[in-house]
Amino acid sequence: MKFSTALLLIVFISACSDDKIEPPRTDLGITDSIPSQESFNSTVTFSDSGMVKAILDAGWIRVYSKFNFTLIDSGAKVDFYKSGIFSSTLTGRRGKIYDATKDVEVYDSVKLVSQDGSVLTTNRLYWVNRTQRIRSDEYVHIVTKNEDIRGYGFEADQNLKNYVIYKVSGEVQK
Repeated sequence: MKFSTALLLIVFISACSDDKIEPPRTDLGITDSIPSQESFNSTVTFSDSGMVKAILDAGWIRVYSKFNFTLIDSGAKVDFYKSGIFSSTLTGRRGKIYDATKDVEVYDSVKLVSQDGSVLTTNRLYWVNRTQRIRSDEYVHIVTKNEDIRGYGFEADQNLKNYVIYKVSGEVQK
């Protein structure tokens, strides 16, 4: 009896091991989900008339030409320049570039550090290329040498010198 049970178990295991496990199917007919370009650990320079405006470093970049946007994942770092001079660094886990305008949206653990050491943290931030300004509609926290300010919604220049915070709270040191 024990021999027949062992034989039956061996036959069952052998039958299971012959089955091929297929990888999940990808529907290649749905081209909307497939990027037209893809790169890893890349650097992209944004410039106008030969003048560098921003340099983006990202872990994973996917370009969707059909929708005119580019997705950034696996960490994003953008160094901003004004008149060719470094002004601030923006970091976040993920982002999106709107190809037509070159506007940048960074989200998930966003941090902006200006040249003078001022620090802004939020969960979502937009950089508007045309105006060279940043904005957010979400909770923001700005720490400078003299201020510790929090609020919901803000707009500022990209070097965080002049800013407006809506629904503000915080402390100002003299």
